[in-house]
Amino acid sequence: MSENFAAALHRRATAAMQAGRADADAQGGQVKVAQYTSEAVLQQELGLLRQHPQPVAAGSSLASPGAWLSLTHFGIPLLLVRQQGGQVDAFLNVCRHRGARVVPEGSGGGDGTAARAFVCPYHAWTYRPDGSLRGVPESFGFPCLKQEESGLRKLAAAERAGIVWVVLDPSRSDADPGRSLGALMDNLESLAGLGSPVAFAPRSYEVAANWKLLVDGSFEAYHFKVAHRQTIAHMFVDNMQVVDEFGLHRRLYLIKTKFSQDKPEAAGFDPRRYGNLTYFFFPNTTILVQPDHAQLSSLEPLGAGRTRVHELTLIPQAPASDKATAHWEANVALYRRTLAEDYELAESIQAGLASGANDALTFGTFEYSAPRFHAQLQQQVAAMQAAG
Repeated sequence: MSENFAAALHRRATAAMQAGRADADAQGGQVKVAQYTSEAVLQQELGLLRQHPQPVAAGSSLASPGAWLSLTHFGIPLLLVRQQGGQVDAFLNVCRHRGARVVPEGSGGGDGTAARAFVCPYHAWTYRPDGSLRGVPESFGFPCLKQEESGLRKLAAAERAGIVWVVLDPSRSDADPGRSLGALMDNLESLAGLGSPVAFAPRSYEVAANWKLLVDGSFEAYHFKVAHRQTIAHMFVDNMQVVDEFGLHRRLYLIKTKFSQDKPEAAGFDPRRYGNLTYFFFPNTTILVQPDHAQLSSLEPLGAGRTRVHELTLIPQAPASDKATAHWEANVALYRRTLAEDYELAESIQAGLASGANDALTFGTFEYSAPRFHAQLQQQVAAMQAAG
């Protein structure tokens, strides 16, 4: 954590407390209800999401060279393999012969028995860990096959903050996910324990709401006093969150009541002690940073009115005792209880969208980051469509 980073947050938080509001010059806005209910809009958004880095797995789940992980994300079969050089490569887990899934869902190689090859269960086409095609039974039947061009389709991937990020669109295999995550990721990794954290308690579940409703909730603190009165509202100053933009990404700082009580000096200021930092990586991933760990949530749209949420808790090291495990489990439970309050409200909103009560949802000036996100999302979708 740099002094400039901490000093800037101290200055922003102090100014917000003195003014009684954050981002006083911001403008509110409206978002049409159709943006949350249209399947056509969702299909356009899915195309965009596949072009941006998605957090698909924990780096710690691929502990050593030769370790592999087969999974499905956004309906796409993936194969992740940690190479001998240490990097994690990502491939479409689809045979280049007749399109069968090469490796069943699961993992291997973590016990030191590194994978030597992956064999398609249909016709035994065989691929090396680097994705290249190693062998074809009765290859004389494929006189025009260019073996060097017939390996598994590689996807752009990077390992940042202990997470494997993958661009799911194979036409973007030359993308640089690390660069796309940009300075905001550099800032996140500079925080103690978040350069290469260990994943704890991976979980996924579904919410009956549009994915953007779940994003909206993270962009404002106006709801905290009411929606979270039974859990965490008492910990934070009412409706006080400052936002910094990093291109399409954002860093949000939710100020704790401890800030006003202690009135900390700028010198030696620890942002994690006096507020919650949320790192939003456009378009659908948030990482909530707390004093000793972080919580990642990534949103996978399943339909206009349904979302699968993927979560990981990021901790400095694997728990070495039952007491440590209980500590992290308690943090996960509080995070889940708090988000459950948000998601229950999102489901309520989604259920009411079709009633005709509103043509658009209205956001106040202190909620400005949400309609701004929607505008940026629509601009990015339009640019993608214009590019063909």
